[in-house]
Amino acid sequence: MKKATVVLLVLIGALCAMALSCASSGGGKAASSELGTGTLAIGEWRPYDDQEGNDGSSTSELTEAEEVIDGQTVKTYTVKGNITTKYQYGFAGWAIDPDEETFERFKKATGFSFKILGDGQRYTIKYKTTDCQMDHCYYEYGFNTEAGEVVYVEVPIKMFMQPSWGQWKRLNQNNVFGVEWQTHENWRKSTTTNPFEIKIWDFKVYN
Repeated sequence: MKKATVVLLVLIGALCAMALSCASSGGGKAASSELGTGTLAIGEWRPYDDQEGNDGSSTSELTEAEEVIDGQTVKTYTVKGNITTKYQYGFAGWAIDPDEETFERFKKATGFSFKILGDGQRYTIKYKTTDCQMDHCYYEYGFNTEAGEVVYVEVPIKMFMQPSWGQWKRLNQNNVFGVEWQTHENWRKSTTTNPFEIKIWDFKVYN
């Protein structure tokens, strides 16, 4: 009887661990890190859109500020804009151009995490490598936001996948050249204006 009880407790513990893992890697609310201790990514943040190179009319604007959140002063990045279909696959987003030390961490990363105050829409974080530049089939991970609520996103490297189009390539982290975020299929909406707005902070890289 005691053996059966022990087995049951082990199973319950395993199920709880799985639930916590799914919550943290799938874009759930803040949870304890499964990746260990991360290092804050340092670099210049910038917006981008489909106007340059695609003759689109989508927009993206980024502003940074220092705010007190949970008793700590942090640097936040607010990104807002609008997606149009002047370019057929309208898009916009934001990126970080890392300093040298952070870039080296990107090439050996075991995962990333960040906190985001969103608008209820879906976004992707992209891990970009030079061998995918021809077809732009970069490794990505999609996550949901909740309007008006802070969401904690934790992404192990193994969770990054290439989209179905393009030629599949095995991930070679030595080829990484950047990390960026993008709106997710806003262009599929039937309305002529597809606004978005998020606030992101505490972007960490794990090694």
